[in-house]
Amino acid sequence: MKSIGALSESLVVDEFDIACGVFGSFRLKSFYQPIFSRAGGALLLTGLQGMSVPCLLGQPVATDAFRSECTPEVQGFVSALGLAVQLHNYGHTGIAGLDLHVDCDPCGGTSVLSLLSERYAVGCEDVVLGPEKLVCEVSSSAQAGDDFWDGIEELRWKGVRLAGSFGADRTLPAEAKADVVRIESAWFRKICNEPTARLLGPMISVMRSHGAKVLIGGIETAHRLRIALEAGADHFQGDFLAEPVAAGCAFDEAPLSIAALLGVGQNVVSFRR
Repeated sequence: MKSIGALSESLVVDEFDIACGVFGSFRLKSFYQPIFSRAGGALLLTGLQGMSVPCLLGQPVATDAFRSECTPEVQGFVSALGLAVQLHNYGHTGIAGLDLHVDCDPCGGTSVLSLLSERYAVGCEDVVLGPEKLVCEVSSSAQAGDDFWDGIEELRWKGVRLAGSFGADRTLPAEAKADVVRIESAWFRKICNEPTARLLGPMISVMRSHGAKVLIGGIETAHRLRIALEAGADHFQGDFLAEPVAAGCAFDEAPLSIAALLGVGQNVVSFRR
């Protein structure tokens, strides 16, 4: 695993202080997809999902093509580089107080806390990213070792919230007590087309009874949004609500009208209140 210093050498910042990661011929650019929470009859922007998109000659490339260039020895470094780019560019979202959801390996050689302490998360002085605004989405093998649990303990001690996944092959062990449970997009899309969708509400109630907030991803239609709302989810994400935005581009902060999104009582609707 390469060092923090090696990450610094692979992080390139343009004249607008927007960072990208350099890995061979590829450039890792950061995108952020809005995450919404319900407030009465509206959905409010309360968080962002950080994403690292590999690009070649300025154009996004398929993830498989990029992974084929990453040997097992450098995969950890590439993941840390993508995370460093997301943390650095958070400040350029221009909106203070938003949670940042990132993929996280608690036992990686370069942790999210190391990147924060090295001030990768700089950006605009009015938009500061501290541990309390981070939500680390953690995956783990079934045999999580001592390094994993030491990493989890450190994240907790620093005030970072932890998220696990429902419907994924690998997720945060139950013993870690997730603050947020993400219902994976593929699983949610599947259940929306089955009669068992009615079981989503009771399932979410159980998750919330254990102290977790529930985030549903993959909301790409009004039908799926209705199911997520009726099931009692806390957070909502998907292209139907807002597509990922490149670092440095402006976000629309206006609340989304739920009635307008669902097309209630009108033929032509404006999604913004």
